[in-house]
Amino acid sequence: MKKIFLPLALILSLAACKKEGDVQDKTLEALIKTKDVKGLQAYKDRQKAKMDSLNSVMAEVDKNLTAWGVSQTTGYVSVQKLQQTSFAHNVEIQGNVTTDQDVNVQSQFNGTLTLYVREGQRVNRGQVIGRIADGGLNDQHKQALIQVSAMNAQLQQVKSQANLARITYEKQSALWKQKIGSEYQYLQAKTNYESAQKQIAAAQSQVAATQKAADAVRANLVKTTVVAPFSGVIDKVITQNGQAVSAAPASDIVKLISLGIMRVEANVPETYLANIKPGTSVEVFFPALNKTIKSSVRLVGNYIDPATRTFTIQVPVSNEGGYIKPNLLAQIKIQDYLNPSAIQIPAQYIYEDAAHKSYVFIATNINGENGVAKKVFVETGQKSENSVEITRGLKADDVIITDGSKNLTEGQKVKISK
Repeated sequence: MKKIFLPLALILSLAACKKEGDVQDKTLEALIKTKDVKGLQAYKDRQKAKMDSLNSVMAEVDKNLTAWGVSQTTGYVSVQKLQQTSFAHNVEIQGNVTTDQDVNVQSQFNGTLTLYVREGQRVNRGQVIGRIADGGLNDQHKQALIQVSAMNAQLQQVKSQANLARITYEKQSALWKQKIGSEYQYLQAKTNYESAQKQIAAAQSQVAATQKAADAVRANLVKTTVVAPFSGVIDKVITQNGQAVSAAPASDIVKLISLGIMRVEANVPETYLANIKPGTSVEVFFPALNKTIKSSVRLVGNYIDPATRTFTIQVPVSNEGGYIKPNLLAQIKIQDYLNPSAIQIPAQYIYEDAAHKSYVFIATNINGENGVAKKVFVETGQKSENSVEITRGLKADDVIITDGSKNLTEGQKVKISK
């Protein structure tokens, strides 16, 4: 076996670095304690210089070991052949469930309430859920309808009389043109016809007036019937059966909620405004239900809250079974970026050198289980939960070293686990 001799200067350099490092570490505490910015910057520069010196030493050692044929294999490593795959970046925020149809049904009339529904009952749009005592309003409406009927009968009688006057006038007019009969008869027939026309107009006005009065009574009578404005569930009975209600101020009778189509509202940081649009894909997870629903953004708010620097989005969610309730907590995962042909690798296999440049190790010269580690500098793009998008430095079919890559050096021989 060959003996390996390191230059004395290198050994002394390493020892000196260690000794100096101990001194500098003590100095570092003092610099931090005194908040000496310039001193800390100078300390950083000294540390970088020492790292560069050590890297040079290690490179010299590796160079000599390689030249002497000494194996540098540190053990087995795992590899992964890269392929172009779809890469998605998601924004995760918290939201709350609400509904477009969540109202308190109110009274529009004064009186005693008769309620026909109970809490938890499903009702249809237009269904009568209660009535308010009308205080004789129904009888007034019936009397008004009788008056309307009587006025219509009177109008028909006036029209019959007017029709007879018209026939008489037309006959007298035709005779008068033939110089038959007297002028008096002609003028009298004309006057009677014109008078009949005025009587029709007056009768029509009376019919309209009585009909208007009847409609006004009916409009108030309609207010005594409480109907469901949409299909939903009676979430709460606010005014009990037999209690008095009023129109001004309006009394709340029941709370009605529609559980068919719900929506999740959330506030999103303004930095994502350019990437989130109506139609953007969304996954909504309900922790309390352990349920995930796929949807898309329906509405993006047009206002940035100056206090929170956020904007509002709305995401519709179907509610089969009615398990989703208003104010239920929801976790929203919004896909704000998608690259269908990306090179991506796990974040833990990307390292950074002293100059803050990112790099990975790939396996080259692969022959069976043997290979050589190559250091490749990369540029990164978006980051997901487990992977990082590589925008430059790697390509499809490159073989990246995964497990065992942390302590590798450039040109080091490796054995690949099968």
